Amino acid sequence: MTEPATAISANPAAPAPGAGHQPPFCRVDTLVHPELRVYSAGNFGEVAPERLSPMSWSLVGRPMELGTRRFFGRVLGHPRWTTGSTYIFTGYLGLRPYHNLTAYCHVAEEVVLTEPEDVTEAYFEGVEPPPAAAVERVMGWRKVMVGPRMMRELLRLRTRNAKLEQAVFAFEQDVREARRSGMQWRLGDFVSRGKRLLEVAWEVHITCTSGAVAAEVIRRKVTDRLTPNASSVAGWLREPAELPWNRLYGLTGMREGPAEFLEKVFYEVADEHAPWSDYAVRAVAQPMEGGGGTQEVSPREALVGMRSALRGRAVDASVLFLGDMMSVREQSKSLAMRLLHVHRTLAAELAAARGVAHDDWPYMSMDELSGPRVPTPEEVELRRESSAEALGLEMPDYLDLRPDAAPDTAPRRRPTGVSPGVSEGVAIGIEDMPTHEAAVLVCESADANIMPLLPFVSGVVTARGSQYSHVAILCREMGVPAVVSHPLASVIKPGQRVYLNGDNGEVRTLD
Repeated sequence: MTEPATAISANPAAPAPGAGHQPPFCRVDTLVHPELRVYSAGNFGEVAPERLSPMSWSLVGRPMELGTRRFFGRVLGHPRWTTGSTYIFTGYLGLRPYHNLTAYCHVAEEVVLTEPEDVTEAYFEGVEPPPAAAVERVMGWRKVMVGPRMMRELLRLRTRNAKLEQAVFAFEQDVREARRSGMQWRLGDFVSRGKRLLEVAWEVHITCTSGAVAAEVIRRKVTDRLTPNASSVAGWLREPAELPWNRLYGLTGMREGPAEFLEKVFYEVADEHAPWSDYAVRAVAQPMEGGGGTQEVSPREALVGMRSALRGRAVDASVLFLGDMMSVREQSKSLAMRLLHVHRTLAAELAAARGVAHDDWPYMSMDELSGPRVPTPEEVELRRESSAEALGLEMPDYLDLRPDAAPDTAPRRRPTGVSPGVSEGVAIGIEDMPTHEAAVLVCESADANIMPLLPFVSGVVTARGSQYSHVAILCREMGVPAVVSHPLASVIKPGQRVYLNGDNGEVRTLD
């Protein structure tokens, strides 16, 4: 499979393939394909570039890029753009931000059931889809086969994920044992195994992330047709079949085990090194109980029970299919995070074996560290300067680099209730522990590492996110009312009283 030309670039300011002009100089590359100039609003500020070192980029960007291209290739019949450099889905050593919005909207146009708006609604905070890309389209028999191929990929996800979990557990155990008995002679095998497992984990994660868009469209079409006013209860119809986070946090009392990674920043392998240590979130690794509790009859079951047998089964199947996609998505993410945690050990051991200074390996990729030649001290110093500049740069939520775009272009966020229920309480930040009986977590964005806080809050409000953000899925699982993409989340101060409605997206301050 051909990789994009930018994948191996060590020059942070190197232009993307086919770029026609150079914007004002910046070490963080914001130059994109001449026809595709809209960056995503989704993961742009949550993951890259502020949180990821070059080492972590190599463990997230490259395998996610390969996994995305393999999945799209299998579904679309390998059109040229899925293996070439038309789209760059993730960033690499140049600390490029995600700019996958145009690519995913393109794919949505190729699948019969979906539209670009379905993608932006689900994952990109409802921003307006970019203009259609003037690239190769899927035509003829390949177009007819897209739907069946997509369904085949989605139906085999749970089996793939179960096999992956077994392999990850065995890998973790082998590395722990080698640390006790001597690892150096097995480093090559571990690096090779870790690379393969990461590629599979990110591919499964990308596949079910894409599949959830199609599953939501199917759920919406079925329930809207068979159930009057289904949109009013849509928030109750996104129940994951099973989430891994409660189970994992319940294991955090173990000295060694699969929950070890929860004490670390999820994506950042170099979290103990400067400057990334300054961005490490507070670790909460104690098992916690509580939360929304369980319901004797779920809203889904109640809705199904009120329909005729045939209609009820159709509604149930569409809702369960969506829940299964969300479940595998969270499980595959937890497996990828566990693998990144193992690489904290492997990278340090490999650096020591290669004579690389402990402070230098975060500025290398895993392939470089295990390859025939490691970067020179001069190259490392350039990357050190680039990383420091990227970490200090204020990154906007949204970039539109078309020539006629307004300089202050920003997404028009639409507050969205993503977990039903009404709550009122005292606002706390993501670094705070609740001290009031009814506390409302208010933050810019949140990942699955807020799970330990959820049993102790009565509601969540974020400035960023969508209905399938990890925080939205977790809040629904825990029965915590939540609203995402609300502008008030950026201005509410800890200690203020807040009212939120997770059904209609309303948020207001009460003092």
